[in-house]
Amino acid sequence: MTDNCEKIRFWINEEAFFTEPGTTVSSLLKKSHGVEMPCGGRHACGKCMVYAEGSFAAPSETEQKLLGVERLAQGIRLACFLKAVPDGKIDALRQEADGDETICVSTPSAPPVAHAAGVSPAQPSERASAAPSAEAAPDARLYRHLGAAVDIGTTTIAAVLYREGRAVGTMGAWNPQSVFGADVISRMEASLEGKAGKLAAIVREAVSCLLTELAEHAGESAEAIETVIITGNTSMLYFLTQKDPRCLSRAPFEADELFGWWTIGEALDLSCRKADVYLPRCMSAFVGADITTAILGSGLTETDRIPGADGSRKEAAAAIDTNVSCGELDGVSAARSGRSRLMVDVGTNGEIVLFHKERLICCATAAGPAFEGAGLSCGMRGVAGAIDHVNWENGSWKVHVIGDREASTAEGICGSGVIDGVAGLLESGLLEDTGYLEEDVCFAGNVGLTAEDIREVQLAKGAIRAGMETLLAEEKIDAAGLEGLYVAGGFGSYMSAKSAERIGLFPKIDLSRIKICGNAALAGAVRILHDRRLEKEATALAERAKTINLGSSAKFQEFYMEYMMFDE
Repeated sequence: MTDNCEKIRFWINEEAFFTEPGTTVSSLLKKSHGVEMPCGGRHACGKCMVYAEGSFAAPSETEQKLLGVERLAQGIRLACFLKAVPDGKIDALRQEADGDETICVSTPSAPPVAHAAGVSPAQPSERASAAPSAEAAPDARLYRHLGAAVDIGTTTIAAVLYREGRAVGTMGAWNPQSVFGADVISRMEASLEGKAGKLAAIVREAVSCLLTELAEHAGESAEAIETVIITGNTSMLYFLTQKDPRCLSRAPFEADELFGWWTIGEALDLSCRKADVYLPRCMSAFVGADITTAILGSGLTETDRIPGADGSRKEAAAAIDTNVSCGELDGVSAARSGRSRLMVDVGTNGEIVLFHKERLICCATAAGPAFEGAGLSCGMRGVAGAIDHVNWENGSWKVHVIGDREASTAEGICGSGVIDGVAGLLESGLLEDTGYLEEDVCFAGNVGLTAEDIREVQLAKGAIRAGMETLLAEEKIDAAGLEGLYVAGGFGSYMSAKSAERIGLFPKIDLSRIKICGNAALAGAVRILHDRRLEKEATALAERAKTINLGSSAKFQEFYMEYMMFDE
């Protein structure tokens, strides 16, 4: 009672909280009711909208600019600007997770698997495949009855559950750490400010919830899960295990932990307490275990996969059908042909890997969250109500809205829509190759792109393209000679390769050589789960890979400036 007398009562979604006067509302939401804060509460993104009632201070000029007159008139405010006042009330605006989320939780291609009743595969795209359904050799598997694989991404978390070699369900969820910021740097700062425990707790809870729901819908208990393979970038694994990320945040940027070891579920507070949990080996501070497993999942370095005359794939000593959509090209492997393959994960961290003459070189670019819809005027995640595709046809805009809604009801635009939109603006002549946009453009309703948005896209695509060109230059390879460009990551499954090439995100290459792999990181984790030999192979891949530090690369800086332009 004494503590409450020293504090004020504050209401969130009709629930009373007691807090110190002047506490930032966004910090209260981080602790309880997760609200989107891609910028980490830095008054930049305008996403942490809430309905507010009470004696709050008048909106500042910055808040007015971010919200606009119409929203302010409706009582909408930004949580990062508000300070708690006695008996103040706020209602969080939250996006519904109604099954229309376009989180790609695909694993390697195989005959479609029937998802357990009530378990949503999050509407994978037509190019994203269902979880593998082939029988795995019991002796090769790392579990006997139940096993799972999890990919902890910066933006999303994906999980798949197997029972005796057969997939019984897949699920995806947003990474709740996004309340501390959409990018890794914001979360690292939060960790160093004493919030490491919170970062670990919320991601562990998210993983546990996915595993529990998958198990329950399969008629099982999460405690019956025997083995879990958890992949993710280096920072995500640091946050999961609550390791101090200081070494990742400052020069010389060398990780003091690269993982590649086993623990148990109880040590990570997971719902599968007795399960053996494996965290695959990371390549470096910049390139994580998700890229290690993505190499396995995409078949980037495979030398024993050769298509049969009937188009089927043959793989030596295969323990599970883990072929993916980005298989062999021209009937021979990259190693045998002497040609090269490039893999890119188009996301916040923009990891890139080049396989050339049995060598692996990789890098990561700080692309930022623009392709995830964050930091843009109308940007949003790929959920119902978001424009995910845009076309310029006969002098007008044609859009598709997730959930098959009317164009006029669009609430925002997600990453794939942004790439289409920029490509369309270039085709229409409204956007110059330099990135100059004379006036804001509306695609549908009140949703479109501004000159500031275009700048964010330029920075993001320039970073990823420059990273690709830097690796190619390192090995003295021309992009035209690539055997294949492999696009990994859930976001890549929804992106138009043609639009990506038009805006200069990808180098000029025959579109037939661009292969969409879906969530290759999760696919690789699945392969390890079903073939114990691949644990060592994954570690060997990570150890042999050479990471290029783009921060000290003069070539990268040159390419970055060049490829911020939209030259065709």
